[in-house]
Amino acid sequence: MAHLLDTLDDEVPITYGQFMLRGVSGLQGVDTRVHLAELDRQIYLYASAEHSRVRVEVWDGPPPPWEGHGKLVADARCVAETGVVAVTPYMFAGSGRSVLIGPAFFEYGLHLYAHNAERLLRFWPIRDVFDPALHLRPDGVDADAKPVETVEARSTLGDWVSTRVLGSSLPPASPASPKAEEDWPLDHEHEVRLAELLGDLRTRLMTRPPTWLLDTDEGNRSRYLNELRSSVATARRLNPDGLPTFQLSFGELVERPQPGLSYRLWQWRPILPPADAASAGPGFPDREGVAAPGKERDETGHTRTDRAETHRALADPTVTDPTVTDPTVTDPTVTDPTVTDPTGIQPIGTEPVGAERHGTVSAATAAVTATAELAPPEPEPAETTPAVTTPVETTPVVTTLAGAPETLTAEREVRALDALRRRMLVTGIVTVLREENGVVEARDAVPAEVTRVLAAERAWALD
Repeated sequence: MAHLLDTLDDEVPITYGQFMLRGVSGLQGVDTRVHLAELDRQIYLYASAEHSRVRVEVWDGPPPPWEGHGKLVADARCVAETGVVAVTPYMFAGSGRSVLIGPAFFEYGLHLYAHNAERLLRFWPIRDVFDPALHLRPDGVDADAKPVETVEARSTLGDWVSTRVLGSSLPPASPASPKAEEDWPLDHEHEVRLAELLGDLRTRLMTRPPTWLLDTDEGNRSRYLNELRSSVATARRLNPDGLPTFQLSFGELVERPQPGLSYRLWQWRPILPPADAASAGPGFPDREGVAAPGKERDETGHTRTDRAETHRALADPTVTDPTVTDPTVTDPTVTDPTVTDPTGIQPIGTEPVGAERHGTVSAATAAVTATAELAPPEPEPAETTPAVTTPVETTPVVTTLAGAPETLTAEREVRALDALRRRMLVTGIVTVLREENGVVEARDAVPAEVTRVLAAERAWALD
């Protein structure tokens, strides 16, 4: 059974008997141009009136027959360019309303019902038709250029979060989204008027409201509010799981990033100094816990230097850790069966192969234990068997700026470290949720979105 995912109601002025459906193209299945037609990749709707009341419905499957007034005048198919559609006048600015019908580059079914000047458009996804050679061409590539490799990246409807059935209430805004009042200095009168005008949208703003909003005419004001409310609704549909989001400048991704599309982001990010320089050594972790080359830590918390010391200790029983002064750590009777050699050669605290030939097992084991634990074990009673420690569950700690959640993790790569400026060049794949006054809100891409970007990069790879 199909579910109704979203709706859009609008009233559109009609000029020369027509108005426009934006966001889709590739119209098929229309025999006559009485009610619907496509010219130069632009779809037109026709009606004989001054205004048309239009309703757009978004379904996750073929919808049931319409039981209201009007008749089915078109049973067509089209392709979504970004997934966001709007109905606009032919020669004037629209109302600013839009709706997300689903994933970009999907083929959609379209039923058009007509009753006098009223129109009902119903969309539902059919199949993925993404082609990296057509839909994600690099900037500046000639129109007749061919990709270096033919790559397919087809998905199913269930791979996309925008096709889920959501609840009716808006989720709470992200703590990072609202701006502090001191960042928006307004007198009390303007603040009261702005609060009345924006209502629940105030907490959704990423930027300061435009200065003209309180003084402009009703048409411009309504258009701004409609665009803001539609963008918030689209962002919610694109991020139903509430994944961490972050903000970018308008040109940081591409010239005009589109909500619903995914891009590879390159970004310099700051590197935080270690909380404890003595324990961190010469390496410095970045904001997500990435260490400098040679200082990466394994699941036991040891670096490559630690593992090298382990190798040496196993090979030479005379090697000890000069930083350890507690005599108890060199006691050859103290072992820990839960600690294993990070190299995978031999579990620490057990007899290695050939021990009877070397006769130095206890000294080597003590040296490795001293290096790995860097702390004296609990004193053990005399004339007893070696003490056994209880393993403790540990969770890796991720370092972030001011406790912010980790982002830019999809296909993440650290490509460069700038030690002098304490920053790193990170790349990853993100999906645009919305745009507001030159600021873009994005989240890490999900697997289906990542697959498309990687396919396009392979298809258009540089020699």
